[in-house]
Amino acid sequence: MTEATVVNLFFLVRVFLVGGILFLLPRLIRKGLLFGVYVGEEFAEGNAAKRLGRSWNLGLTMVIALSLLVGLGISGAGRPVTGNLTGTVILLLASAGLYVRTYYRARGLAPPIAARQADRATAPITGSRPRSLTLAAFALGICILVGLATVFYAKVSYEAMPERVPNIFGQSGAEIGWSHKSFVAIMVMPSLSLLICPMAALMALLTTRAKLSVRGGSGGGSAEVQIAFRATMANLLSWIALFVCAVLTLMSVQIVRIGLAEIRSLGTVIWWLAGAFFIFVIGNMIRVFTRYGQGGALMESGSAGAPLTNGLADNTHWFWGVFYVDKEDPSILVEKRFGIGYTLNYGNRTAIAIVVSFLVLTLGLIAFVAIGANL
Repeated sequence: MTEATVVNLFFLVRVFLVGGILFLLPRLIRKGLLFGVYVGEEFAEGNAAKRLGRSWNLGLTMVIALSLLVGLGISGAGRPVTGNLTGTVILLLASAGLYVRTYYRARGLAPPIAARQADRATAPITGSRPRSLTLAAFALGICILVGLATVFYAKVSYEAMPERVPNIFGQSGAEIGWSHKSFVAIMVMPSLSLLICPMAALMALLTTRAKLSVRGGSGGGSAEVQIAFRATMANLLSWIALFVCAVLTLMSVQIVRIGLAEIRSLGTVIWWLAGAFFIFVIGNMIRVFTRYGQGGALMESGSAGAPLTNGLADNTHWFWGVFYVDKEDPSILVEKRFGIGYTLNYGNRTAIAIVVSFLVLTLGLIAFVAIGANL
């Protein structure tokens, strides 16, 4: 199989995977939402909304076709990597433009009553201790301790390594390339683990206290379902953090042991663990969506006609249906308008501090790798 064929196959998989997600995403929402805009359930199921959905599907089909045409065309001219990158950029930029256009069309269609429904009363929310808090705190502690231990192990092992160590590994995990030992090469994976895993566990911990966007009106059940959904998502994020911690820690330790000449291969356990992780995440996301729906909407016992409340229905604080910004809202996490789970309140100082800290640490890690590569 030639290099061009491999590059083209990856390009095709990427385009159809991203395209499939974009076709599906507008449907992974609560009833009453239309392309990130709250329009009310009756309107969201009407003819105008259906026409907008058909327009999105047609536009996205044209974007995917253009991406494939340009990408494969450039590849056929003898520049497969350039074609891959160009086609991918076209797909991402054109689909983003299409979404923004569709979002503003949805806002123009929203009936005036939808804008007033956010002021309706919400179902009562108890102030009891958040569920799943113990598991999330445990995951955060484990991720920090294991991450620090792995970084320490890599650091103290570095001096004992020979001058030349493996740096490229084949599909079987065996080394196929060598280079002079590099402190960065040895430390980058443990550092990445120490950055990513605690952050995932922190999000699980924050999810246990995420804002509830319950239905107003009588009928009950909304608050209880929301609490159950929130606990389920916190549990899932906690196990994801622990799973990722296990994979990255094992990989970090194996790289160090190869550098010490204790073993000659990364082994296959890492790939089996990564595959199990992928199946675990996909399976649980499907289970959550089919059982609960976004925010537990499928299990609510209240009236289907009751409006969404507590921030989710308020279009004034949602930008493009993706970013929630409300300085008066003390919540750090709120329910997403797309997909499953929660997103940050970008009007909250703590939420901004979390984002900035993660970006600073990520850029610091990138700079650490770049500087080390030039030494």
